[in-house]
Amino acid sequence: MTTRKDKKESLKEKRRRLATKHQKALEAERLKREKRRKKSKGWPKGKILGVASIFLLIIGVYSAWQHTQSVSTNNSTGDKEKAPLFALTDIDGNTVSLEGFIGKVVVLDFFYIRCSYCDDELLELERIQKTYGSDDVVIISISIDPNFDTVDRLREFKTGPNQYSQLNYEISWVLTRDTSGVSEKYSITAAPTVVIVDKEGFISPHSAYVGLTDFSTLSNEIDMLLNQ
Repeated sequence: MTTRKDKKESLKEKRRRLATKHQKALEAERLKREKRRKKSKGWPKGKILGVASIFLLIIGVYSAWQHTQSVSTNNSTGDKEKAPLFALTDIDGNTVSLEGFIGKVVVLDFFYIRCSYCDDELLELERIQKTYGSDDVVIISISIDPNFDTVDRLREFKTGPNQYSQLNYEISWVLTRDTSGVSEKYSITAAPTVVIVDKEGFISPHSAYVGLTDFSTLSNEIDMLLNQ
C-alpha cells in the first residue's frame, strides 16, 4: 500500500529526475551558446540573425515541452505538499519569512548569478511583477550560490546590464541568499527553478518549473491559484 509519505517522496524523486535531465539539456545548450557567441565576432549580420532565430526556436520548443511535462505531472496526481517554511535576510537586511505571506501567491525563483539562463528568467519575472504588482503576488528570488553571490554582488546584479549579464532588467522584488538550506528543503537541483506556492502555503506537483519558463506559463498558474 502506498502511503502519503511515499507519494510525497515519489514526487520529489520525479522532480529530481526531471531536473537532472533538464540541467543536462541546459548545460549542453549553454556550451553551444558560448561557442556561438565566440564565433559571432566578425560574422555577417545575416548569419548572426539566423543563429539567433534557431536559438529562439529551441527555447520555444523547450518551454512548450516543459509545460506539457508540468501538466502531465498534475494530471497524474492531485496531491499537494506543504511548502517548507523558511526565514532569510534580503540584501537590505530585512527578514523574509514565507509564513508572512499566507494569503498571497508566492513565486520562488531559485537562481545564481553565473547561471546562463537565470537572467533570462528575470525578464519573465519582471513582466509578472508589472502585471500583478505586490498586493496579491509576491516574488522572492533566492540565490543558491551564497558563497559567490555576496550581498554586494547581488546589489550589482539587481539591475542589468552589469558585468554578469548583458540584459536590461531591474529586480524590484525581494532578493536574498540561501544561507539556511532552503534549496535542499525544496529539492532544487537546477537553476533557474521557479516554485509557486498557493495562498494557503501549499505546492501542487505542477507548480515547480525547472529551466527557463515563459511569462504565459507562469501567469496561467498564478491566475488559477488567485481564483481558487
